[in-house]
Amino acid sequence: MQEQTNLEWLLEGFKYDLELTVRPKTVEYYYGGTQRFIKWIQNTLHLTEIELILKKHVQSFFHYLANNHQTNDLKNGPREIERYRWPYYRALRRFFDWAITEGYLQSSPMSGIVLNAPPPAVIEPYHPEHIGTILKVLDHDWKTAQTQRQKMLAARNRAIFILFLESGLRLEELAKLSIEDVNLEKQALIVRFGKMGKSRLSGFGPHSKKALWKYLRLRSQLTNIGGLWITEEGSQLSVGGVQITIRRLKKEAGLEHIRGSVHKLRHTFATTYLKHTRDMKGCRILLGHSTLAMTERYTQFVEAEDALKAFNEEGPLDWIND
Repeated sequence: MQEQTNLEWLLEGFKYDLELTVRPKTVEYYYGGTQRFIKWIQNTLHLTEIELILKKHVQSFFHYLANNHQTNDLKNGPREIERYRWPYYRALRRFFDWAITEGYLQSSPMSGIVLNAPPPAVIEPYHPEHIGTILKVLDHDWKTAQTQRQKMLAARNRAIFILFLESGLRLEELAKLSIEDVNLEKQALIVRFGKMGKSRLSGFGPHSKKALWKYLRLRSQLTNIGGLWITEEGSQLSVGGVQITIRRLKKEAGLEHIRGSVHKLRHTFATTYLKHTRDMKGCRILLGHSTLAMTERYTQFVEAEDALKAFNEEGPLDWIND
């Protein structure tokens, strides 16, 4: 039987290989980008075999990405186009490298094509007034709750929001906590579903301790499942459910114009922690970063804020005239 090299068949094999080595979100990242390229090259250039793909075809695809209707609407010009194309560049580079390793190609059509990684997005934590506004929404939810289930939901949402702010967990990490992962007495928790499958310890403050204590008392009357966060019906709250909860709070607080949502809470934790402790190594451990370089982004933000204090009611022209 002649070995198949058509693109759809190879795409399927690429996906299966990814599923053995990376997390589902990463599979979606690489598979989705490659899939779009393959659909484009089939529909536009009518190519179906991998060995027929040339460097110029890949370049045409990136030209298409930079000029199609989706990128024309981007507000920040070349920088946003660069950020838009980057995931496809990474996906195709991995796909063609995989094809070479598996023996379906001798060389990659990506050879000589270099896109620079877009600069990381500017860190923008929530301001204290933003947090205060969301807390007012949570207070209102608690005061207006009438039934036991409504009170449980109000307590749950408060615990979720405050724990995000005080622990710095990622969305999936917080959503997948179980009751046994949380130690109220020690104000500590175990993260079992960290990035790249790594587990770690994290902590939280007395505000989270109080919020969790109140929620757990109400929760225990409705279900005995192991997951920490539950729905109104008593089933486990999904990752998407946690995300929707934060988005609703933001909307009801009138903060829809503020860019960012759940991950912004992690930024807020990191910058607040560093302002208070100046302990970059401790911040790296709590955030679950693999290197200090990732944590340095937060350090730079805090240092920049410190530098801006020099402009308090004065500026360089004032200093020159002193």
